[in-house]
Amino acid sequence: MLLHIFISFCITFTLIILTYWPFAHPDSKDSLIKNFKPLIVGISFGLTGLILSGISLGYLQGTLINIHIVPLLFSGLIGGPWSMLVSGIIMAIASLIIIPTQSILSITSLSNINLLVISIGLALFALRKPVTLRTLVIYFYSLTLEITVMLLIVVTLPTMLKIEVIFGFIAYVFITFFTIYIVIKRIQATSEKIQLINRLKEKDYLTQLPNNLAIRSFAQGMALETDNFSVLHFDVDDMKEMNIKYGHLAGDEIIKQLATIINNYVEAINGIAARVAGEEFYIILKDAPPAIALYHAEKLRHQIANHLFKTDHEQTTSLTVSVGISSSPDNALEFNELAIIAAQVTTDIKELGGNRVVHANNITLHTKN
Repeated sequence: MLLHIFISFCITFTLIILTYWPFAHPDSKDSLIKNFKPLIVGISFGLTGLILSGISLGYLQGTLINIHIVPLLFSGLIGGPWSMLVSGIIMAIASLIIIPTQSILSITSLSNINLLVISIGLALFALRKPVTLRTLVIYFYSLTLEITVMLLIVVTLPTMLKIEVIFGFIAYVFITFFTIYIVIKRIQATSEKIQLINRLKEKDYLTQLPNNLAIRSFAQGMALETDNFSVLHFDVDDMKEMNIKYGHLAGDEIIKQLATIINNYVEAINGIAARVAGEEFYIILKDAPPAIALYHAEKLRHQIANHLFKTDHEQTTSLTVSVGISSSPDNALEFNELAIIAAQVTTDIKELGGNRVVHANNITLHTKN
């Protein structure tokens, strides 16, 4: 029997980990999983629990069927309250229909009826106190205690055999749950580290704006949707002199304030801004022909020029920016080419004194305002 229980444990562990794995860190772009996650998780763990119920039915006088509380709890951890409800309904009702029992008062039937009741109760309770890695253990202890009390009442065996069977169930469910819990906790910790690394790879450390890698990735995806967009290249005029005058720490603070101004403006018009070098920023404006791009760039340049940037608690300073613009499909189709063109336009502007907005289509530069 021990061999059969060990095999049951291995199958339980494998099925739950394999069911958990796709939901541990789903691709944020996968709209199917994102939009229907509670239902998908509920069905997946419900079917897993149904298989486990069938495998475990013949052991420990049928009490091992209650192992279905393990997939039920992990369903709640991944998908939330509604996932638990879906999983519980699938396991309980399907087991009552599929698994043959001699009477409605058998351990199998009573365990499934009990599962249906606790699934509804857990789902309602989890709406107020969600299932997390911290609360999961509390939920497990509560369910194990409830099932143990139920088994003490309904199992009709000699006292010593009843105690032996129930003790066997408790030992089995504890070993199974905490083995899976430790593994999933490790998986989740590793997943969180990977997510953090990926976020850091695509974020500028100083301004928390997207970096060069992130904006190029965004541009590649956008280019599949439209060829009508503009690229703006912002470069701060005389940033080197500011660093010499106020110090590099003050210079960093100025860049952070500038990034906030740019990002707030760009977000309001559904664009994306990124810091790509020390004092250089790229902006992508979707569905923005040259005239629209010029309008927004000029408006933002004026806003920056009229802002007083704090260098410390008492001092403030003003700054100006040079903005080069290129547009698709006028100047190129690929972001990389457009970025190079916009940056070259900015370089030309700075050679003529800066503080201007110029589109690559323009033959002559605008005069300063």
